[in-house]
Amino acid sequence: MTRTKRKALVLGSSSPGGLGEAVAQKLGDDGYEVVVAARREALVADLASRIGGSHLICDVTDEESVERACVDAGPFDVLVNAAGTTCAGGLSRIERSQIEDQMELHFTANALLLKHALPAMPDGGSIVLFSSVTAKLAGVGLTAYSCAKAALEQLVRVAAVELGERGIRVNAVSPGFSETPMTKAIFENPALTDLYLGQVPYQQRAVLPQEVASTVAWLASRDCFSTGEIVQVSGGAQLGRLPNSAELRELRKA
Repeated sequence: MTRTKRKALVLGSSSPGGLGEAVAQKLGDDGYEVVVAARREALVADLASRIGGSHLICDVTDEESVERACVDAGPFDVLVNAAGTTCAGGLSRIERSQIEDQMELHFTANALLLKHALPAMPDGGSIVLFSSVTAKLAGVGLTAYSCAKAALEQLVRVAAVELGERGIRVNAVSPGFSETPMTKAIFENPALTDLYLGQVPYQQRAVLPQEVASTVAWLASRDCFSTGEIVQVSGGAQLGRLPNSAELRELRKA
């Protein structure tokens, strides 16, 4: 049977107010048949209902779960993985498990996701992963998270080279500071918020989830000719710096 609509699989889309949710809503509004997937069934089922899509249960760190989701959702033209968590901890106190967990979630899981998605994707598809400005900006306490995101960025470039002959484009968005469940602690502290957003050249504000979603939609579209790119969606935050140790200490004293 010939498909009349492009189909997108969006992973990591269960957090209300999160970037994955915004992406799923945007692609649904743009006319895609959207399959949303995450670990929390009640939340992802609710999202699917709201956007007129369908849902799957998937743990991106479980290879069997990933393979099953790709088989069940396929064939799909667009793959987006917004699943992620952050991790803060200085080098002197970091645990091996923190390093391994972040590499597992942001690098290994994405590499295996691409492996299992490829049989379910027709030629000419698009893959969009999620990086972070911290992949390039060095920040206090971000060893595990930022290094895992840097590995993800290299995965994007390698995959773009490998999959170009199939017409499959692979890119990532690199959001700046966005008010989501994952960044709740920063935005609950006005002084800390100012410390981060003060380095954003354009409007000195947080990026909005819909701005990230619109960028993902462009990368997914047939009009896009980019591959192997890390697209900054940050108001220029990647041009500045992250707070240093002295600034964070002063903030804790206040």
